[in-house]
Amino acid sequence: MARSRAGGGGTDQDGPRGRAPERGRDKLAQFLLAGALGVFVAVGISACNTNPHAADVPPPSTVEQQAGPGQTPDNASSEHHTKQKPGIQLPNTIQVLYATTPAFQDLTHHIVLWNASQAYKAQYAAAYQPVTAATADLKRYWTGAGYAQAHGWAQNWIDTKHQPVGQAVLSNVSVESLTAEQATVGFCEDLAGVVRGDVLTHTPGKALQEHGTLGNRIVFTMVPTGSKGQWQVNAEAVTKASPLCPTPTEKRHRH
Repeated sequence: MARSRAGGGGTDQDGPRGRAPERGRDKLAQFLLAGALGVFVAVGISACNTNPHAADVPPPSTVEQQAGPGQTPDNASSEHHTKQKPGIQLPNTIQVLYATTPAFQDLTHHIVLWNASQAYKAQYAAAYQPVTAATADLKRYWTGAGYAQAHGWAQNWIDTKHQPVGQAVLSNVSVESLTAEQATVGFCEDLAGVVRGDVLTHTPGKALQEHGTLGNRIVFTMVPTGSKGQWQVNAEAVTKASPLCPTPTEKRHRH
């Protein structure tokens, strides 16, 4: 399915994804977060399963996942994790949080979930580039038709001089199928806490999802690369305003 995501209420045709390359690259975050977007300042995050901002998916401890060229450590998951983790670093302009911490059944299950989370973040990261979305991380975690979808989505942000700003909250994360050749990972995204930031004027635009509306259901189809612990997304299906996804209001009432 071609990527054309609207916010849960159909308020925006371009939803968000993952990290900016460097914290000091643009001033959009400083302006927005200091004023109208103060609610997006990072909060303390707990691994408690009732916390709507649960801990990030940690990298599998037995798999070497060191950051390559163009990658920086991922330290956005929680104030309780003081050591830097390999992967993608999210700036204070965008965060990817979890309604509940995904559970791991075994090592392969854990590896697939971690690569899926990195793919989601890598797409956000690409949207923060000044010229092209073809980043090293996007190429690392996406391939084939999936890469074309992710690149096109991120390039649209770049070309229109906008960036996603705020917090994307993922919920109902599950590995729906897993074999040695292919895996599918599904999750819901709540984009009510993300707005369209104008790069030129440094002002926030409308939210990507109206409060009280259903979130999108995302399904990644993933394949192993042949390298130890590395999976890539080769297709992405999006169901807009999915009945499988809770509304932002429902998630707030649960904690």
